[in-house]
Amino acid sequence: MFPNEVIEKVDQALLLENEIKSKKKELDGIKAELQTEALAFMNDKNLKWKQFAGNSGICNVAYKEKFEIDNADILSEICGAMAESKLVKKIEVKYDVDDSFKKALIALYKRDYRQVDLQKVLEAMGLTGHQVKLALKKLKGDYIKDKELLESLGVSGELEEELDAIHDQKNYELVSRYFDLNAIDEELFKKLKLAINVEDSLAIGLTAVKKGGDGHD
Repeated sequence: MFPNEVIEKVDQALLLENEIKSKKKELDGIKAELQTEALAFMNDKNLKWKQFAGNSGICNVAYKEKFEIDNADILSEICGAMAESKLVKKIEVKYDVDDSFKKALIALYKRDYRQVDLQKVLEAMGLTGHQVKLALKKLKGDYIKDKELLESLGVSGELEEELDAIHDQKNYELVSRYFDLNAIDEELFKKLKLAINVEDSLAIGLTAVKKGGDGHD
């Protein structure tokens, strides 16, 4: 017979495991509802990211891309010698792709880029002088990080459309870094779709916000 404290710990462990499973199921349900709510808003506004705020934290919902190379030979034909330095062939016939190059390929594949006058966008948000220069230097095209940067410069509000414009311009700069935009045509897009595959999925993240003052409500 096992000691009572061992029996109690087993029972406690099983109870906690059941509670965790139950809470996880509940959390997954709430996340699904938040994703549905965000997706409806994003589709209505033609946006790729949405942030909801609660009393104790924030929820970010964004598209997440799955990237695969289907035909490396065609991709090499499109990208030329650049592909040699940016693609690494693994033994199991998988490819490690330079992160920056992968982002450019995804943006090109999805045609998720456009030229935007970021200075005008920033000035329209009320930024001036050195703030604009700082923002232009630090903006990355990452919705969450860019929103945090803009908030640190005194910009408030939802900013979905502005952040989308920043995202598109940064993608434009990234695609321009690797490809001659004037040489991009429908034939290249057809070849690209034979070379790689990109699938969208929704990613959701929850971030707690620290309380101010002494940490009490």
